[in-house]
Amino acid sequence: MTGKRRQTILKMKTLIGVMLPALLATSVPARSATLHPLAPMAQAEMGNSTHAALSAKGVVATLDVRRTTRCNVPVVWADADTSPASPCSMAFLTLSQPGNTHSRPASFPLTPYGTEDDGMAQLKMSLRHLDASSPFPQVMVSAYTGGAHCCSLTSIFDLRPDGSSGRSWQHLELGAMDGDGEPDVVDIAGNGQQEILTSDQSFLYAFASHAGSEAPVVISRYHDGVLENVTRDPAYRDYLAKDLADRRRNWIKSGRFEPNGFLAYEVATMTNMGRFAEGWRDMLAHAQSTKESGFGLSACDLKPPAEKQNGHACSAKEKELLPFPQALSLFLVRAGYITPEQAASVTDSHEAASVPPPVSPVATPHKAPNPPSSAAAQPPERDQALSASAVPAKSRGLFAALGVLGLALYLVPVLIAYRRNTIRQHRIAMITVLLGWTLIGWVAALIMALNEPTRTR
Repeated sequence: MTGKRRQTILKMKTLIGVMLPALLATSVPARSATLHPLAPMAQAEMGNSTHAALSAKGVVATLDVRRTTRCNVPVVWADADTSPASPCSMAFLTLSQPGNTHSRPASFPLTPYGTEDDGMAQLKMSLRHLDASSPFPQVMVSAYTGGAHCCSLTSIFDLRPDGSSGRSWQHLELGAMDGDGEPDVVDIAGNGQQEILTSDQSFLYAFASHAGSEAPVVISRYHDGVLENVTRDPAYRDYLAKDLADRRRNWIKSGRFEPNGFLAYEVATMTNMGRFAEGWRDMLAHAQSTKESGFGLSACDLKPPAEKQNGHACSAKEKELLPFPQALSLFLVRAGYITPEQAASVTDSHEAASVPPPVSPVATPHKAPNPPSSAAAQPPERDQALSASAVPAKSRGLFAALGVLGLALYLVPVLIAYRRNTIRQHRIAMITVLLGWTLIGWVAALIMALNEPTRTR
């Protein structure tokens, strides 16, 4: 191998190692702890077709996209901004159990679907045994809404008792998640119990940009139509610890990029592991001021929607961004990670007096608040990397600004492709990351991004 060729390969490896994590960070916050997703009993993707069917253990699931004049009917994935004109293309899910007289077939209008109706795309379904107590498989269906940072909508359909002598098909929505596919289904403890891995999307943009935000893992089990958050089960603490260690390692390698985004995740994750006090101490040691970070929450942001009335019911003082530790403690109370007593134990009295008391949780991801950790406090993890506080703030800010500008210029083809919602977004991204440094590859990716057909929104 010639020296020139060796240098070229080395440059490619270096660029891939630097740019690929940054590109991934702009789309979906990383889920670092490695697990192999469980294969479903059966799965299908619509692609460019209008029909797909699956069957397992006596359950038959069919997806169809067809023209209909009934365009304003209630749909599973309701979107208040979507009101397709009639006629339209609609995706339907039909579920049945042939030969069983005690279950009734059901047809669910899912969503307007297809380019001509500005509907969703990448419709997928799978048959899985999510509920170990059920003799029937469950049907998981997802679709992609489009956009650079959004979103897949996923629902679980299940054959459950309907209160009479029979069973009927019912569904449970998992909500919108970053990415373009259904959430991973895994067996973390290796005991045959299937868990659904998602993330707490409320952390995105709360204390950092999307690229700098880290969303805590949410581990759920499905049973009898209910999705139970079991993240705090001691059986999963090793997994959470590995996830935290992996993300901390990546954060340090990135130069502690937007520290508050990582630190909010760290405190939440350590709270789930029963180590809130330790996580809080480490956060205080590495936190960036709200003024310096440019991101944060105000007392108005933390009010219930009915009270703040889109901000119109908030005073100018309430709209001012709170210091990061104070905002984080109130945010964690509202989200159900910690109790008001835990927040008071780590918040200075003068800070607590300046804001309203913590509001009731809007969405509680845990069935019960975590009690204070009874484990002996351990010193926070340290490393040999240079602390962010040791670098002069002005130099660090200039370096970060130049780095962000260079990255933005390098990823222009990717940003254009996602902005235009082109069909081959992933191909353009790969060409940009792997070959953009050659300039010819960057120009080719830019031409593709500007000329590729788009998915009609």
